[in-house]
Amino acid sequence: MKSTVVAIAGVLAIISAADAQAGTSGAVYDMDRLLRQPHPFARPAPPSAPPAAQPVRPAPVVQPPPRPAPAAPPRRAVQTQAPAAASPSKQRPAGDGGGDIVSEVRLGFLIHDQGPASHNKEGGYDGNLEVLFTSPDFLDMVGAPRPHFGGSVNSQGDTSQVYLGLTWEWEFFDAAFFNFSFGGAYHTGEKTTDDRDKKELGCKVLFRESIDLGYRFADHHGVSVFLDHISNAKLCSENEGLENVGLRYGYKF
Repeated sequence: MKSTVVAIAGVLAIISAADAQAGTSGAVYDMDRLLRQPHPFARPAPPSAPPAAQPVRPAPVVQPPPRPAPAAPPRRAVQTQAPAAASPSKQRPAGDGGGDIVSEVRLGFLIHDQGPASHNKEGGYDGNLEVLFTSPDFLDMVGAPRPHFGGSVNSQGDTSQVYLGLTWEWEFFDAAFFNFSFGGAYHTGEKTTDDRDKKELGCKVLFRESIDLGYRFADHHGVSVFLDHISNAKLCSENEGLENVGLRYGYKF
């Protein structure tokens, strides 16, 4: 009996000590809190893995509808006026040099002192060289002739000459042409002489005229029959005049 009482007293003492540890005197013991305490020998639960992050899907890109191209304004019909045909003396095919200043170069082989109005005193042959220049604008009022400069040298020492002037040209049948020139000449012949084989030309400076009748081919080339005449128009004491006739070749730039 005594041992039973002692056991009961021990249990009460344990309960009293636990109650003192849990709170102050008179406090009510929280049994629910005691039940929620983890078992001292239980293994701690592994931490739960965070939920897998859901991939973020990019927002769909909305393409704007294509804008229609602006309508081109209607073009106005431009009336183009055909350029006026250039004067024949200014026309030249596109070449590869010299054409801005020099229009044409001509070479001739002439029979000396032969022509419809010549007295046939002198003899030999003449070599002829002539350069024609592009017609300047101020000559448009007189038909746009081309200025020229040239000379003829006699093969046997008779009258030679240098000359200058203006050349007018007309084209027909597409490739045929006709030239007329007018100017002045200075010669090496005689003004007056007793030599029956020499011309009496009266003055050293004479009027000069010439004509060409020819044909052009391959754009740049031309051949012509040529006649020139020098005289003083009876301004001097003597006026026999001198003519040369022959063939010429021209290269037009």
